[in-house]
Formats: sequence, structure tokens, C-alpha cells
Amino acid sequence: MSKIQTAVLGVMKDIATTGIAKMQRNVQQGYTFRGIESAMNELSPLLVKHGITVTPSYSELVVHERFRGDPKDGRAIRFCTLKGTFKFAAEDGSYVLSECFGEAMDAGDKAVTKAQSIAFRTALFQQFVVPTMAVDPESYIDPNDDEMPLGPEPSRELLDAATNAANAGLDAYRTFWQSAMQDERMALASRHAELKATAQRVSGGANAGQ
Repeated sequence: MSKIQTAVLGVMKDIATTGIAKMQRNVQQGYTFRGIESAMNELSPLLVKHGITVTPSYSELVVHERFRGDPKDGRAIRFCTLKGTFKFAAEDGSYVLSECFGEAMDAGDKAVTKAQSIAFRTALFQQFVVPTMAVDPESYIDPNDDEMPLGPEPSRELLDAATNAANAGLDAYRTFWQSAMQDERMALASRHAELKATAQRVSGGANAGQ
């Protein structure tokens, strides 16, 4: 597996634990969306963490103007479409390309900038398959996966907390696991299967006694 594939997978694993919700709202059309600010704020630290650089380029620019009211007043709306090509590269030179179109309108001088932002946002969301909500970590973290990035050994406090949760049953351990931070999950990854098995045994015994 090339470094860029490994790095992209690392970003996907990290962003899957948080997702990016649709928190911004378009007042005119009444819908919610995920803006470029959300994408940049969430993904920029992860790209740095996994050693991915992004080089954008744009082509096929088309701009139309439509006047509002009397053309003599000079009040026009600019409609812009363009194609963005984004090179996601790793330190060894391996890379993947993502091409996305952007479309925007503006009454001032920002139509092109808006279209570029939309193309970039779309590329980020599609390249890293960004969910709109957090995904259950157990759906993609496999403790037996040799390529899964492991953190340092868990602290005694963290291990005790995980053990206590497992001894309380599967529901308690699942709640603990889902509320844990990403670095805590990585630290516990080598023990996750054992802890989960303990939780399952406890829950199985409790159900048998009912």
C-alpha cells in the first residue's frame, strides 16, 4: 500500500469518529449544509497529522452576468462554474487526484472564490468520505489489524476505567468506548478484544440469571 493510501485511510478513520454535521443554514432556500469553514477546521489538523499536502488547480472557468432591474443601474449577479483538481500527496511523492466542479453566484466580486471553495469542500468530503455524524468506532477499528495505528500503552487510570466498564457489561463498555477520545482508543486497541469479550461474558451471565 502506498503512503498516500495509508495516509488517506488514517484521515478517514479519524474523521469517522467525529463526522461533520450540517450546522450552517441557507436562509433563502431553508436548508442546512456543511460549509468550507467546517471542512477546513476539522480536516486541516488531520491532513497535517497524517502528512498529506493539498495542491489545488482550477480550469474551465465560465462566468455569466445577469442584470437586476434596469441594466443602466449596473446591478448584476455573477454566475460562475469551474472545475477544481486537487492533488493529495504524501511525503514519498505518491498522490491521488480529486476533480470536482464548483458553482456559485454573487452580486459582488466573490462568485469565483465561492465556486472554488465549493469545489474544494466537495473534494474533501468525497475523498475522505466524511460522515455527517460520528460512526461507531467498532465498525472500523479492528484490534487485529496490523496496519491500525496504535498509541502508547494505556495509563493505569485509563486501563482501570476500561476494565471497570467491561466488568459492568457490554452496554457499559460500549458507552465507555464511544465516549473515549481517539488517542485513548488507540492506546486501548491492543486490549479492546479482550475487554469486549469480558463485557460480553458479563452480559451473557447476567442474562442467564434472569
